[in-house]
Amino acid sequence: MAETKTPAPQHAIVTMQGIGKSFGANRVLSDISFDVMAGETHALLGENGAGKSTLMKILMGAYRTDEGRILFDGQDVTALSLRDRIDRGIAMIFQELSVLPNRSVAENLFILREPLAFGRRVDSRKMLREARTLIERYAFALDASARVSDLAFAQRQMVEILKAISRGAKLLVMDEPTSSLTIHEEETLFRTIGQLKQNGIGIVYISHRMADVLRLSDRISIIKDGRLVGPLDPRKTSIDDIAAMMSRPKGQVPLPAAAAPATHHSVMAAGTPALEVDNLATSRKLSGVSLSIDPGEIVGLAGLVGSGRSTLGKALFGVLPDVSGDIAVAGGPLRPGSVSGAIAAGIALVPEDRRLEGLIGGRSIEENLSLPRLSDFSLAGPLGPMATARITALFRQYRDDLNILCRGPSQKAQELSGGNQQKIVFGKWLAMKPKLLILDEPTSGVDINAKRDMRELVRRTAGEGVAVLLISSELEELLDLSDRILVMAEGRITRSIGRMHDETRLRALLQAEAARQTDIRAQGVAA
Repeated sequence: MAETKTPAPQHAIVTMQGIGKSFGANRVLSDISFDVMAGETHALLGENGAGKSTLMKILMGAYRTDEGRILFDGQDVTALSLRDRIDRGIAMIFQELSVLPNRSVAENLFILREPLAFGRRVDSRKMLREARTLIERYAFALDASARVSDLAFAQRQMVEILKAISRGAKLLVMDEPTSSLTIHEEETLFRTIGQLKQNGIGIVYISHRMADVLRLSDRISIIKDGRLVGPLDPRKTSIDDIAAMMSRPKGQVPLPAAAAPATHHSVMAAGTPALEVDNLATSRKLSGVSLSIDPGEIVGLAGLVGSGRSTLGKALFGVLPDVSGDIAVAGGPLRPGSVSGAIAAGIALVPEDRRLEGLIGGRSIEENLSLPRLSDFSLAGPLGPMATARITALFRQYRDDLNILCRGPSQKAQELSGGNQQKIVFGKWLAMKPKLLILDEPTSGVDINAKRDMRELVRRTAGEGVAVLLISSELEELLDLSDRILVMAEGRITRSIGRMHDETRLRALLQAEAARQTDIRAQGVAA
């Protein structure tokens, strides 16, 4: 199997010795020594903002270390540039993707190293041919000629992975590679990791999905308070052990790591649904979607990438202009295609892509948190002076509830780690006090303890009568929170699953549904 541990790696492909880093007066890393063996997966864990990405950017050469040195394949590369390290075989897939949306998949895979024809012009045919060969080798569901902007988020992530491994990397750093992948794509990635390990490639695996970490890793290291804990043997380590080692300083932990999960909320008494959707459709994706959600009910939405899950969320929020069908919120009709109308009706959306759709990176944390409620915070109408004290109180509330690691309310959102940015997007829509809360991959990129806090907030919010539509690729999250789960495929809701607790059974149901839809599509093509 792809995740089988590789026995006895031969040598360290990278060794980081005594690494220290400060940003101004802020000490981020202290005396970190970390190594990765050829042919192993070494998981690197830590809470959001702990310094994982900083350490890896030092490894890549994007940041300079203040102390210590780095050996790669036995040679000191501490003074080398990022470009030199890439050329030597160090590659990283950053949590925030760097693909070019207006270019094709093939163009992204061969950026800055395109095959040339006579006259030093790009040989587009050869580039397309080589891209298709690479895609087939790793069995990724991608079209080499497709424009990246037309791909789902998870497919863009797959392009990023292929781009890195196509450069002949000896060491591959994966920062949250499965954050938005579903079952099929995860299994494909895990098989790819197995192939890379068999070829002697070392992998640093940064993830907050603990089941994946325990399944894939040969060793585990944790960064806490700027120092390294470990390495640990995953065969002798539990998820509760990891949560305890990563936990916040005393006084900031809402619940102990091993505490029993919170009791699931009760759905409100039958009455007017919070959301009613009838025959919703778009020109390219959705077809005949009908559903209802009661106040206080959490409905999970599962499906493969491209099934229409995120499209449905955007259609309900008014982002898409080509929506037809009927939508009602708390009994009141809602005209599709208007974001302002959706917000006024009480719909909130935590989007899948926080960087492009969820944040204004150049603005402060408190400004981002208060955006959906600007008129509420005005002392004299929408053009009056802002109620600074009330906005700061809002910041403090969600900073404490979600343990957002930051310098203060005026810090720019773009300066935070990806997980802390996700907490801000999550918090700002909770603060709106919506009637319907749509969550699209809400805990993507956040650490295990923060996931627990965010899920507890979702339960609390539903307990106050808010309807929740939960779109998630994490089956454990769907099972933990949902009262029932809807399955989407080919732009339709194909089945409804009652509340269940068995992840293996749910995985089997989703795989069977995917296979059934593939058969139906094949029969349609044949006809």
